[in-house]
Amino acid sequence: MSAEDKTNPAYAYHSVPDDEISLRELWEIIVKRKWVVFVSTVACLGLAVVYLLLTPTVYESNAVIQIGQVAGQPLDSGTQLASRLMNQYTPVNTVQAKKQLPRLHSVTPDKAEVSILTLEAYGKSPQDAQQYLTQITQKFLKHNQQRYQQIVATRQAQLKQLQTQYQELRKTLSSTPDVPAAHPDPLVLYMEQTQHNDALIQLQSAMAKAENALAANNTRPSLQTLSPRYDPNPVAPKKGLILVLAILGGLILGGFLALLQNALRKNP
Repeated sequence: MSAEDKTNPAYAYHSVPDDEISLRELWEIIVKRKWVVFVSTVACLGLAVVYLLLTPTVYESNAVIQIGQVAGQPLDSGTQLASRLMNQYTPVNTVQAKKQLPRLHSVTPDKAEVSILTLEAYGKSPQDAQQYLTQITQKFLKHNQQRYQQIVATRQAQLKQLQTQYQELRKTLSSTPDVPAAHPDPLVLYMEQTQHNDALIQLQSAMAKAENALAANNTRPSLQTLSPRYDPNPVAPKKGLILVLAILGGLILGGFLALLQNALRKNP
């Protein structure tokens, strides 16, 4: 080749240095060994099918519970209650916990209102997950209802005691002589009446607080705002996603094996 040919722009444009990789050459290598790509894709797809056949299908059911309150204060902390429920229904062994079906998958307090809990359960079928979650929620509500009644009964007893003290103090005041001169010491009588009046005011204030604490807007039991319901579509395994990933992985692996085989034949 002459010097003029080497300085020709067309030659410079079409010439490819030896250390550069041509995508066209790579594609030709892969097409030439397409059977490697095909076998690799079929193998990956077969492994994915075997995995799907061996992996149990998991369905989900969820429910929402609102923790009860007394005197405007929740019966339990949402975060602590969620942790307690998970510890109660989840085995200590992590491997066993993942294999257990049905199982309580999660208990999540609401970000805006921590007294609202969302419970999720997994099962072998939609009905299995729903039935298991129903048992959990019913047991929780029953136990929580007993605790709620005990706390309310204690506060009601305290209110009744305040009312009794108030009535007794009023009787004491009504039996006190109206004429100070009838008392041996009018000054002492005046001080006693003042103390009794102050005590009456304090009792009235305490009764008002106790009654307000037991009002319907401040005291209510735990309730189920959303009954357990299930999704007919399984949550795991994601069959479509796994098959697509298996095909893509097989194609990539097959292309790599084809290029590797070509390189080994060139440089044994």
